[in-house]
Amino acid sequence: MNVLKFLAVALFISSTFFPAWSHSQTPTRPPNLIETLNKEARATDPAGIHDYSEDLIKMLLGNSAGPDYAASLSDRLSRAELMTRQEKRKLISEADIARAFNNLMSETGAPDSLRADDAAVKAGRAAFEKEMPALISQQRNGTYCNPGEAVFIVSMLIENIGRSATPSSQSDHNAHVSSGHPAPVRTHLALFCANHSRSDVTKLFNRLFNVFLI
Repeated sequence: MNVLKFLAVALFISSTFFPAWSHSQTPTRPPNLIETLNKEARATDPAGIHDYSEDLIKMLLGNSAGPDYAASLSDRLSRAELMTRQEKRKLISEADIARAFNNLMSETGAPDSLRADDAAVKAGRAAFEKEMPALISQQRNGTYCNPGEAVFIVSMLIENIGRSATPSSQSDHNAHVSSGHPAPVRTHLALFCANHSRSDVTKLFNRLFNVFLI
């Protein structure tokens, strides 16, 4: 199920900089998020890795859990990313990424149609491998990911799972573009966050990151 290949990069950038629950948020990063994240993923120093982790967490959470929690989660992701690169902790499997996403959907009461499998995770990595060679490690790590890469792929699942898509041409059935409708998962999470306390939201995302041992 090559669902993530369906999403045009421009639409993804728009939706991740302006999450469904924070439309009024003013972007604080350059508009080309793909290029920015790939550049940041090349960092080897702790400060650079922290900047990279911070942008990944902003992309995932928006304003849903507050700045203090986002800062804490950025610190946790940064430490995990650095330790993984130093070979002091294990990589994260594609199966665990699918499991973390599906747990998120189950715990928020999403319909069964909003679920991912290992093939969706693999497709998401493949879809951005050429544009983001520093971030996507499929060629280097096979079916395993660095922590930052895992968070990026979860965000891709949020933006893509459940979207309708149409072929860009009759001869190319793998290159699809989004129909332009709001992302069903992002909308679902927006409603959950709006109807639950900030404490509930932080617990929800803590459980997601616990799957990654972050």
